[in-house]
Amino acid sequence: MTGFLLTALVFVGLLTAVVRFAGLQVRRDIGRRKELALSLGFVALVLFGWWFVTRGDYNVRLVNSTILPAPLEVLKAFVPLHFDQGLVRNALVSVQRIAFAFSIAVFVAVPLGTCRGSIRPIAALFHPVTLVGTYVPTVVFLPLSIGWFGATEIQKVWFLAVVYFIAVLPLVIKSVGDVPSAFLDVAVTKGATQWQLVRHVLFPVAKADIWDHLRGAFGVGWTWIILAEAWANAERGLGYLLEISYRRTRIDRYFAVVIVIVLIAVVCDQLWRIGGRLLFPYRNRQ
Repeated sequence: MTGFLLTALVFVGLLTAVVRFAGLQVRRDIGRRKELALSLGFVALVLFGWWFVTRGDYNVRLVNSTILPAPLEVLKAFVPLHFDQGLVRNALVSVQRIAFAFSIAVFVAVPLGTCRGSIRPIAALFHPVTLVGTYVPTVVFLPLSIGWFGATEIQKVWFLAVVYFIAVLPLVIKSVGDVPSAFLDVAVTKGATQWQLVRHVLFPVAKADIWDHLRGAFGVGWTWIILAEAWANAERGLGYLLEISYRRTRIDRYFAVVIVIVLIAVVCDQLWRIGGRLLFPYRNRQ
């Protein structure tokens, strides 16, 4: 514990020193190219540190291979993962589960959140739902889903849909609630009805922010699907591959699956970003 505390203090001190003596300015735009270069530089630094602590033979490494395999060992692990354990097939299974559960949650949470953020009686009616999502740990729904549905495909999709619903609903409510009242005042002076205020004013103004929130919430599923697939003794999916690799002490394959999850997350995030630019081009000019 002392070692972790000292490491954290050293990291904070170094970061503070860099910010102070490099003359970095608060919220100053650095440009897309410089931002990309800094991100790639960080990745290169991590890869170099990974190689450095795992270089050499097994008996002279700074970190044992059972804790952290070398980068080359992880790359070699992709071959047996693909041909012997169906890496691509299992990845597609996890993506399908997440996409299906996310779609269900969005179809419920977006209309409900829009109405709850617009109409006070509906907000009061569904206020307990928000309280449950805020204070009840999401993990409690996992054993409940297994008890209700068993270790089935329905169980995993239901659990992920609940997780997504809890994550998305308050974000939609906040997006609708943040719409300036001036938009409503102008619409009312034009004779808009209450339903038209929701359909043609509140939701259209808030939908760009809702899209950004959905982009951020989509990654939540990858946090929970691994637990759901491993806990419920799934026979397919990336969580299943992680569990099998860990039980067999194949840490190289374990890290390979983690890399696949990271790559999928990066691709999905970029697709969300591209979709936002196509759907809301006016934001690109801001």
